[in-house]
Order: sequence, then C-alpha cells, then structure tokens
Amino acid sequence: MKLKIYTLILALGAAWSLQSCDNNDDDSIAVPAELQNAFSSKYPNAANVKWESKSGYYVADFYDGYETSAWFTQDGKWQMTETDIPYDALPQAVKNTINTTYPGQVDDDDAEYVEEATGDTYYLIDIENSEKDVKISADGQILG
Repeated sequence: MKLKIYTLILALGAAWSLQSCDNNDDDSIAVPAELQNAFSSKYPNAANVKWESKSGYYVADFYDGYETSAWFTQDGKWQMTETDIPYDALPQAVKNTINTTYPGQVDDDDAEYVEEATGDTYYLIDIENSEKDVKISADGQILG
C-alpha cells in the first residue's frame, strides 16, 4: 500500500513539474477589435506587440523605444503604462534622490516610468536587497 501511495505521489509530482514546462508566454491572445483600435491610436509606433491577460486586464507588451506594457480594461479603456527605462534615462532630479537616499542600491535596469489614467506619472525604482519599490516624481520627490 505504501508503495502505491509513493508511486502515485511521484507520478503526480512528475505531471505537475511537466505542466510548469508549458510556457505560453510566447503566445499572444486575441483581443477585441475596439481594444486593438484604442491601442493602435495611443501607440502608433509600437512594435512586436503581444497581448496577455492579467488580473482581469488586457496587457499589451511591446517595444516603443523601450520595453513597455500598457494595461486596458476589457472594454478597451486605457488604465496605465509601465515603461522599462535605463538608469541613465532618468531625470537628474530622480537620480539625485536615488543617490542621496538609496546610495548603491539601484541597478541600471531597475527603473520604470509609470503613467496612470488618473494623470499621475512617476518613476518606480526597485531597491536592491529589499522588498520595496519607491515611487519618485520627475522633480525628485519620494511619493511612496
């Protein structure tokens, strides 16, 4: 009996591990035409667009000078855009705040520029060896 249970657990573990090998990240999902039109109007120069679904939103991953993700509701309303930017492209005020407040704790590839539908814009900086991201305005003010 123990051998059967052990064999069953081993088989389930193998099946589960093989399931994780199924990588659908390369597959782009189909999106409604009105959403595609809204996206194309907002980002006419976007290249290599791949769509995915995250937390009830349609997310377009694309290249528009930098790697970018634009989030839309299911009815095609834009919610936010996150753009990965190199440290060198940050405004000087943001770099000054990072260097003063978090010296040596930010990699060159750990910054995003975020635009929200509310009109809020900020830089999201990943702080090394911590679980936090810091929101900094273009003028260098820490927002949270």
